Amino acid sequence: MEIGVVLPVYNQKPHYIDECIQSIESQNFRNFELVIVIDGANQETVQAVKEATNVLTIPYEIILRNENKGIAYSLNQGFSHLNHCRFLTWVSSDNRHYPNFLQTLYEQMVKAPEDTVLVYSLFNLIDENGKSRDHDEIRRGKMVKFMSQNKEDILQQNFIGASFLFKQAAFTKAGGYDSKFEKVEDYEFWIRLLGIGEIKFIPQFLMEYRLNGEHSYTTITPREDIKIKSTAASNYHRLKQGDTPKVTVLISFFNERKFIRQAIASVLNQTFKDYQLILIDDGSTDNPWVEIFKFNDARIIPLKIKSDGKARALNIGLTYALGEYIVELDGDDWLEPDTLETMVDEMSKQPDDVGLCYGNRKIWIQRRYTVVPGPVYKGMNYKNKYEVLTEMKTHCPRLYRKSALDHIGGWPISHAEDFKIMLKLADHYKFYWIDKTIYNQRRHKNNITKLQQNENQQQIKEMIEEVLKEWGDVYKPEFIEKNGFIETVNLIKNNNS
Repeated sequence: MEIGVVLPVYNQKPHYIDECIQSIESQNFRNFELVIVIDGANQETVQAVKEATNVLTIPYEIILRNENKGIAYSLNQGFSHLNHCRFLTWVSSDNRHYPNFLQTLYEQMVKAPEDTVLVYSLFNLIDENGKSRDHDEIRRGKMVKFMSQNKEDILQQNFIGASFLFKQAAFTKAGGYDSKFEKVEDYEFWIRLLGIGEIKFIPQFLMEYRLNGEHSYTTITPREDIKIKSTAASNYHRLKQGDTPKVTVLISFFNERKFIRQAIASVLNQTFKDYQLILIDDGSTDNPWVEIFKFNDARIIPLKIKSDGKARALNIGLTYALGEYIVELDGDDWLEPDTLETMVDEMSKQPDDVGLCYGNRKIWIQRRYTVVPGPVYKGMNYKNKYEVLTEMKTHCPRLYRKSALDHIGGWPISHAEDFKIMLKLADHYKFYWIDKTIYNQRRHKNNITKLQQNENQQQIKEMIEEVLKEWGDVYKPEFIEKNGFIETVNLIKNNNS
């Protein structure tokens, strides 16, 4: 047999199974064998498989297992029964395949250069009722662009899709599927497979991928969970390959599609190149990924999470940060081209007890489709942690030692997280000011700091009182306010200290 096909089946609607197996039987290419692995499915599903296979005229085998062990285990078990086949693929029980599915993949594989380990193609989308999604030329063009990436870009995102054929020898060399990466076992396998040989993309629709199926893992597993698991798989292999950059840049954003491209470009255009860029979409509803996916760069790690605030977004990004230093950038701001080079050079000269360095920032006022220059806000040097507290300033850009962030537990969950993290760091580390303007901060009507300003004032008061108690209750604060805003903080010696 030239091709071995594995069909793993867990609980599934009978008519989905019937349509899937019928599409396999209808293949023009006949030199293939099918192994169906029933992975602890319910009795209704088992019966549906047995009835659906009555139409099969190609060689097939059913492996019935009462215990559910997941897709990776099922695939490895199925492929172990197909080691006499030159090429392998697998299909999902709720998808449908066009008659030329195997024929086209096979022909493209045998015509490809010898070092090609994988061919893959476009696929159409269908809904839970089997109705096809429309694919106009614009949508097709976007799909082609997304899927025809360089193999190195697999570390950024999974662009392979659901229609593919790979070599048996490459599967064996890669080591098969890994159950440790449940829900993203296919993506993790692609990373290893693409490290062995070359790939070939076929810009032709060969099958139909079902969305919103009741039992599909993309339905029962939140998309943000899948994305986080994918990032974990990518990071695992980056570490194995020794891909540990000097700097990790974290960009957290919420509904900043019209600005995010400039922020990303300002990082990719840095004179300093030894970095990774983690993008954390904090539940945006304006589809910023239209802009993000215009960038193909293996240093980019994209994350999408449920909206739960900037601090949580940054902490999730910190979990996947590989750099010695962490630079924080808001999604509506941008860096100067030499920002990273300047900050890394200066920070590398500082002793280990310096946990944070920062520069000066230039303000830009957004006026519809243009920006108007504003003032430059300079940083400052601090004598001690109490001066950090009374000055009530935050600075940009901020470069942290990752070890310092890990030591204090990352960003505190607070609307005033920029100020709070400075206070937490100041209790353990020194700061260093670079007197150079290397950050551009955009001011516009939707700035989070403006929308939450009133609420922040009360939180800042509570924060300062709490921090002073943590610092030994030596002082109590006196807040001097103007027009409802805290202007200065005086520290009064606490008689009880």
